[in-house]
Amino acid sequence: MNENVEVLNFIYQNSEMGTNTLTELIEIAGDVPFEQVLLKELEGYKAINKEAISLLEAEDHEPKGIKKLDQIKTYIMIKASTLNNQSASHLAEMLIQGSTMGTVDMCKKLNSYKNLKDEVRALGQHLLEFEEGNIEELKEYLRQGHE
Repeated sequence: MNENVEVLNFIYQNSEMGTNTLTELIEIAGDVPFEQVLLKELEGYKAINKEAISLLEAEDHEPKGIKKLDQIKTYIMIKASTLNNQSASHLAEMLIQGSTMGTVDMCKKLNSYKNLKDEVRALGQHLLEFEEGNIEELKEYLRQGHE
């Protein structure tokens, strides 16, 4: 598989995971201002996902989604983790952890591949900056006042 397709599939899967996770957490979140933050993030992931699909199609490849087993594991983890704690603080912590993992992995990919097409590198950089922005915004909800 070529570098561009590999990175685009990573971006696609990352944004798919973000979309799936946020869709689940929005149903759980009761804090209206926090829910608005989640909805904004959801729209961002959807836009990145759509762009990844477009660039993959331009490479003559179909996006490779997250494996069904991984989707089920994530769903179970979210349900188990929010069973006893559905506070905005706890949900923000979960999202920060996921975004941090995505940021680390995206940095590795961008640093590993030196010959990416400009538009692929730009989308990867956009995802990276989007994740970093999400982390900063979610930090506000780690404060005790939001529990």
